[in-house]
Amino acid sequence: MFAKKVKILAFLGALLLISSTLLADRTPLRTEWTVFTAQEDSALGRAMAQEAGRNLTFSKDTFVHGYINALGNQLAKNAPGYKYDYNFEVFMDPSIKAMAFPGGVIYVSSGLLQSARTESELAMILAHEIAHVVARHGSSQISRTYADQNNNSGQPSIANVMAALNGQADSAIARYSSDEEQQANLIATQMLYDARFDPRQLPTTFQRLANQSGRFGGEFFVNHPVPNNSIAQVRRELQNLGPLPANLRGTSPDLQTAQRHLRDEGANAPGRISDNRVTDNSVPLPSSRMRSYQGLDFEFRYPDNWTVTENGDSVTVAPDRGMVSGSLVWGLRAATFQPQQDRGFFGNSFNVGGQFPAGEASLTSATNQLVDDFRRSNRNMTVMRTVSRRIAGEPALVTELSNDSPIGGREVDRLYTVLRRDGVLQYFLGVAPQRDAGRYTPVFDQIINSIRFY
Repeated sequence: MFAKKVKILAFLGALLLISSTLLADRTPLRTEWTVFTAQEDSALGRAMAQEAGRNLTFSKDTFVHGYINALGNQLAKNAPGYKYDYNFEVFMDPSIKAMAFPGGVIYVSSGLLQSARTESELAMILAHEIAHVVARHGSSQISRTYADQNNNSGQPSIANVMAALNGQADSAIARYSSDEEQQANLIATQMLYDARFDPRQLPTTFQRLANQSGRFGGEFFVNHPVPNNSIAQVRRELQNLGPLPANLRGTSPDLQTAQRHLRDEGANAPGRISDNRVTDNSVPLPSSRMRSYQGLDFEFRYPDNWTVTENGDSVTVAPDRGMVSGSLVWGLRAATFQPQQDRGFFGNSFNVGGQFPAGEASLTSATNQLVDDFRRSNRNMTVMRTVSRRIAGEPALVTELSNDSPIGGREVDRLYTVLRRDGVLQYFLGVAPQRDAGRYTPVFDQIINSIRFY
């Protein structure tokens, strides 16, 4: 038995060594010189983006905003270096344009989004813009310009820099050098690889857009010159990264939906969204009429204008367009979690007020482990409160969480947990953006109140 354990440990050690070697082979991040800290980059970028935005008309379509932020943040979470809080906006302009401000504010034109033939192509552009932020190219350009104008007169303040820009924030980051473009392509290759897009298409996507004529091509590529050796550069980095992941992502119906919404919005269609209100052009409100779902272990009732999707041991009920780029934004998911025994309370544990009957501490521990598991991939998730209740006659907990929403801003997550007799934790997670929580929380409670376990 001892020899067998030694062999297993040796095998696991070899796997870790191989993984570390592969990770070390990717080209490390090299950031440009800048007089600003990463935190100051964020403040500077927000100020620049606000100023540039005065001359732009932004899409007010909730779905478009949610889609571009979900896709952009899926890519950004794989970016190396400092973890900025990214925000993506679409402005109405038929030409192909993109602006990446220091600190993670990224503007893309409606023409750029409309020109993407697949979600993969749009991901190429977004990853490239994120890479400019990560490498701090914009911050470096502004630092050099300011230093030249002010004879290197010490550390500048954000206010002094904005005054020096004199209302020209959108042109302050005027043109990236060939070296900066090569570095952005290299970083984008890594992000695309990690997000399961095919980086080999990166150079051809840029070349195709650059070859488009007239107002649909030129301006973006004046500021983003396509390096001559981009194909070879991407190929070399892929050799460092290893074989491409299985099940590469290509396109998504969400892209076509976002493109259709932009066309409607540009034409001032009656379904246009304003002031972030939920209308017939966005996610429909939950119906008051209910229908039944019957699964292997339980049944419940849900709004009849929602759709049930089963995937392995998980079940998702969501409205039309409740999923944005693969992420649940509005709706409820049921799944199971296998807690560890003898784990106790540690890590991101939370305290539940009140006294519990014998055995309910196991439910609390299992729920605590599930929240810990969620927080490993959601670094800004916080626990707001937890209360005890019963679901279908069984002891249960309701935990309210706050998290970053895939469409930007915050979301409210309502987690319902029940410990099954076999020791598996059955949970139901209701998700809605914070602004819509008042509409959706009663619906989640209504679904939970209708649950019957088999």
